[in-house]
Formats: sequence, C-alpha cells, structure tokens
Amino acid sequence: MPDLVVTPAAFRSHCQLLARKFDVLPLSEAVERYVSSESSRPVAAITFDDGYRDNYEHAAPILDTSGLRATFYVVSDLVGAEGSTWYDRLARAVQGHSDRSRLTSILRDAALDMEEATPAAVVQAAKTLDADSQLALIEALGSRDAAIDRLMDPAQLLELQSAGHEIGSHTRSHAILPRLSDEDLRAELAGSRVALEELLGRAPRAFCYPNGDHDQRTANAVAAAGYTSATTMEPGINEPAQDPLRLKRWFIHEGRLTRTGGKPSRTLLRMELTGLASRLFGRDRPRHPPRRA
Repeated sequence: MPDLVVTPAAFRSHCQLLARKFDVLPLSEAVERYVSSESSRPVAAITFDDGYRDNYEHAAPILDTSGLRATFYVVSDLVGAEGSTWYDRLARAVQGHSDRSRLTSILRDAALDMEEATPAAVVQAAKTLDADSQLALIEALGSRDAAIDRLMDPAQLLELQSAGHEIGSHTRSHAILPRLSDEDLRAELAGSRVALEELLGRAPRAFCYPNGDHDQRTANAVAAAGYTSATTMEPGINEPAQDPLRLKRWFIHEGRLTRTGGKPSRTLLRMELTGLASRLFGRDRPRHPPRRA
C-alpha cells in the first residue's frame, strides 16, 4: 500500500477520535483559533493534497458523518483533468515494468542513475527534470493511467466548499517552487489563486508547498500572493508562535497505524499526533510527496 493512503475504515476511526479529542477546523480557521487561544480543547486540521477524486467520493462523506470540516489543496490547472497527473502516471509505469534491467537502462538514459528504482524514488528523482523530459520518460517506460488517480472537477469542489470545507491552493501545476524564476514563481502562486477565485467565487487563503519544498524567497512570494498560511512536509506540532507560512503536519500512513490483524489503532494514532511515535520509532518526514494526505 502506498505511503499516505488509508482505507475508508481507518479514516472513519481517525475522524471519530479527532472529533472527541480536538476542535477540528479547516486550516485557515484552525490557525486563527489557535493563535487567539479561543479554544478550550486542542485544535487540529485535516488536510488533503492534490485534489484526488477519492477525497470527494470517500473522505467527504466520512467527514460529514463525523461533523468535521477539512482543507483540500488543489492544483488549479489540473481541476477536472481527464487523465492522471504526470507523477501518478510515472509511478504506475515504474510499478508495472517487469523488466528491471530495461527499467534501469531507461532511467539511466534520462540521467536518473538510481540504486533502488521504486515508484516513489523514481518520481522523486524525476522532479529534477523539466516537463518535456518527464513526459519523455513516461512514454519510454510505457504510460500508465488509472481511474483511481482521477482528480476532482469544479462541481465537486463547489460542493465541498458549500458543505463548509476549505479549498486551498497547491499551485497551478505542482511545480517545485524554489527552482522557479521570480516571474514563474509569481505565476504559479498568484495564477492559482486567481483561477480558484474565478472557479469558486472565493480566493483561497491556505496554500501548500508542492513536495514541501520552500525557502525564504518562496515563503515571501506566498505572502505577497495573498495567502495567510502555508503547509510544509515537516512533521511536528505547531505552537502558537509557529510561522503560519511554514506549518508542520503529521502524515498519516495506514501501515504504521494498524494493530495486529490490520484493524486501525486509535492508540497508535494518538502517539502519532502527539509526536510520541516519532520519538520512539525515529520517524522522519516522508521521502516523497503524498499521493493522499
């Protein structure tokens, strides 16, 4: 099972625990509540990256049943796209490639000389390539597309927003921001915000760095584009003094939150959320971006 993907049953268990122990709010509201110290209980936010359709089909009904609202970060240029993202297609192509020696040769030709060619590792390495090289690599491996990787369309995003969920920005194209010129950086940030405002009638306040990659220049650009918060891939608990443009998150992994027999463990989830699991098991940030968050 890929990292950062959970079953509906596990997610339902997680939501039930969060509803009992936390004030769970969309990210922007959670930041405001936490900074103002208006909440008598711990404050939490549930976030989803990329805008996958399974967020709408499976996660949203569970959130509704639990009385919770979440934040969905979407890539504005990909809203309603017919096919999968390039990184999902690449991961599927690597996963389905049976000739490992041929795979190694293709990766080497693409200047990706890797010791372990797992789907996640190849996608992470391919982020250093330009768009044309990424597409050429996918075609060389044999393009793979799957219905499970489909993204939400405008109507689904509007329905989520109407239900009280927050739609945030994940850039226009999921570009790795520190690598961009100042002009391209502004286009990714401001362009996504304008596009989502036109689509949803409301400009997003919440932003998520693709791959978690950011620096001072990108954080300044995020603020200049009008966003009031931004999430990273750094694990941890956010204290009231935390920079709202560098918020930490815990990434939820099905395998490490289930007890013997495969059932979700609320004890393990509590350990994850408090940071105890990280201290006990020495867990670090994910090595690749979340397919589901």
